[in-house]
Amino acid sequence: MTLEEEDNGEPTDQMIEDENSGIMVKDKFYMTYILFYSLGTATLIPANFFTTATDYWMYKFRDLNGVDLNISDTNSLNRTRMQAEFVSDYSIVSNVSNLFFLVITIAFLRKLSMIKRTIGALCGAIVMFAITCLFVQVDTDTWQLTFFIITLIIGFLLTGFCAVFMVTLFEMIARFPARYLAAILSGHSICGIFAALTQIFALSIGASSTTTGLTYFSIGMFFIFLTLIGFLMTLHKSQFFKYNLTKEIEQTVQPKITKELFLTVLNKLKYYLTSMIIVLGCSIMIHPGVTSLVVSIDKGHGNQWNDVYFVPVTTFLLYYIFDYAGREFAGVLRKPTNGLIIFIASICRIALVPMLMLCNAQPRTHLPVVFNQDYAYVIFIIIFSFTNGYLVNLCVIHVPSVTKDEEKKLSMVLILVFMLVSLGACSFLSAAMVKAL
Repeated sequence: MTLEEEDNGEPTDQMIEDENSGIMVKDKFYMTYILFYSLGTATLIPANFFTTATDYWMYKFRDLNGVDLNISDTNSLNRTRMQAEFVSDYSIVSNVSNLFFLVITIAFLRKLSMIKRTIGALCGAIVMFAITCLFVQVDTDTWQLTFFIITLIIGFLLTGFCAVFMVTLFEMIARFPARYLAAILSGHSICGIFAALTQIFALSIGASSTTTGLTYFSIGMFFIFLTLIGFLMTLHKSQFFKYNLTKEIEQTVQPKITKELFLTVLNKLKYYLTSMIIVLGCSIMIHPGVTSLVVSIDKGHGNQWNDVYFVPVTTFLLYYIFDYAGREFAGVLRKPTNGLIIFIASICRIALVPMLMLCNAQPRTHLPVVFNQDYAYVIFIIIFSFTNGYLVNLCVIHVPSVTKDEEKKLSMVLILVFMLVSLGACSFLSAAMVKAL
């Protein structure tokens, strides 16, 4: 769909007729569209900025009996248990938090208005980031395990605030044209690209591990703050945003969610929801728990690319660039449309899981390294990330075409629930995958 008004004067995604006044309400300067892009980015800021700060976590959880206590890039073959398992443990904690706060929000917090929930959740996330920034400058060497646990608790709360925000956001987006949902999903990948570029920049200027960590968390906190300001400004300035946000509340007839309606929607979405579970489940099992451990075959020979930039560029930047490309390409092509074909493609994608595990992820004690060339890992990660973005977006963008108007709100809730359940359930397998190496 075009962002411009149609030649025939009919309403487009950026122009809607107010049913009460008959006045055309337009998304001026695309304020609402840009806002949803940034809101989509903000939902994944904690996950991306925590997991890409590998240099900082390697330093905090390093072996204190090592020769050089200032090193952060610990030998990949001799990582401590906390170094090797932090990313997968954080993934488990964050996804459990997602599920827990999803239930809390649906059961209790929905009594609060969407505006209050959004502001409260973003403020809570800012506070958690501020606490994390304070710990950067604290010497935690003598209480590493305690700090490890505290960090996971902070991660649990931070992800919880973002879960409340995400539920609210999906409830909010059901009141806007479909294009705005695509903006949120694309914003998810933009967040990863943003975090990876921040990491690469910090490494390129030779910043210390603590400076790098402080940079990550400060930027993450600042971006969420800007998103909060943008939300308040759009709420105040944009008639288009305010109209869509309140139009459903003004309607007197609300479709009641019955068992029959639930089963009808579930049957219509069965292939799309199952495909989403398979795709997201495979992704969270491997990335970033296993992929963050993959190092260059030539690591340790003094080459900057192999020793410093290989992980942030291939595992994070390339992953999120091609994930974003897949999402955008799906929005343009929108094929296949048949849910069964998407389901079969999702099944075929599972083959990439063992391929990535047989790359040079270190440390490992059980499985051999079969693909001992860096280019093999790069090819696998590109295909893995592109198919993730493409298939997930296909599942989401086809929902409006297979559901009726009165079914759309329930369908959006089901998408969010299945998305978080698949991530939460499969995150436990991430730690198992690391131990299986």
